[in-house]
Amino acid sequence: MSRYVHFASRLTGWNAIKSRCDQLGVKMTDDQYKQCTSKIKAMADVRKLAIDDTDSIIRAFYDNLHSEQEKPLLPGLTAEEKKKLEKVEAELEAVPEKRKLDEAVEAQAEAPPAKKTAVAT
Repeated sequence: MSRYVHFASRLTGWNAIKSRCDQLGVKMTDDQYKQCTSKIKAMADVRKLAIDDTDSIIRAFYDNLHSEQEKPLLPGLTAEEKKKLEKVEAELEAVPEKRKLDEAVEAQAEAPPAKKTAVAT
């Protein structure tokens, strides 16, 4: 018997994202799952996400961890959505636990140190 875990909403937990990543064949550390979940939650604050949107964010986040070239987590955002997302991410950056998590993820990423900057949205 299997169960369905909803992972495309603001209420998403990192274990739901970890479960979805397992289904997609994407392996990350717990800290990376948590940061990816934070990105999904921020995007869900901006607009309603479909399963395909969430999968796209997961894949882009994972690819950005392993490449020198950053790519947007969810292409095709309107200017208004981009402004909302920047505001939500700025609010998240003010949280000390989030900054600590960002530092841990950057330390675990396989990309060169020169590449490690804020993920483009």
